[in-house]
Amino acid sequence: MLATAALIALHVGAPHAAEVNPAAPHAAEAQTQPFDRQLENQRYQQWLDAFRQDLQTLRQSPDPANADIDALFAKTLVPGSRATQVVKSLVQAPGASTHGEIRFVGILRVFVGALSQSVVAGDGGVYPDTQDAYKSQTLRVRYMHVDGGGRLERYFNNPEIFNPYRLPDPGVFQRNAYPFLLFEDSHGTLRLGGVSKEFWDLVKFMDALQYA
Repeated sequence: MLATAALIALHVGAPHAAEVNPAAPHAAEAQTQPFDRQLENQRYQQWLDAFRQDLQTLRQSPDPANADIDALFAKTLVPGSRATQVVKSLVQAPGASTHGEIRFVGILRVFVGALSQSVVAGDGGVYPDTQDAYKSQTLRVRYMHVDGGGRLERYFNNPEIFNPYRLPDPGVFQRNAYPFLLFEDSHGTLRLGGVSKEFWDLVKFMDALQYA
């Protein structure tokens, strides 16, 4: 399992006190941009296919661990975003391993697996980022439903993680309610800009299931 503190610190964490209740303005904004779940899932699948292609290109590069992620993933990740840092850390993390007769996949593969099992469930408005390094990035919250074939129910039903597990109203941004990803869509196609703590903790839970 991954125990890299630097990687865990790169997810979109909990807000400061001033961010706790940003729902009202983002709800109003979302009303001007009707959410089409079918269309958004088509766009998400297009992004995921392109992201997998970028990963394949990265794997075939001479030195993946030291590759220029911003350049290689220019079409699928927001340059200079938390997402590029997450991918760089995932690439540098330990890969697959074998213990006895059991083979464990690396955290990068678990992450891609979580993305592959995800569907866009709802819109949470524009993410209210307060960190100066990312304020210039306009990223939209996309709540993601992850189908784990029943293996993730224990995670979703844990009251210490979600209070409770629920899909917020359209345009409303809430923490500890649903896993979400942050996407930029100002260029006509999606680019990932951030991974929420709620989604990343789910990835860690999926990784730990290998060892259960």
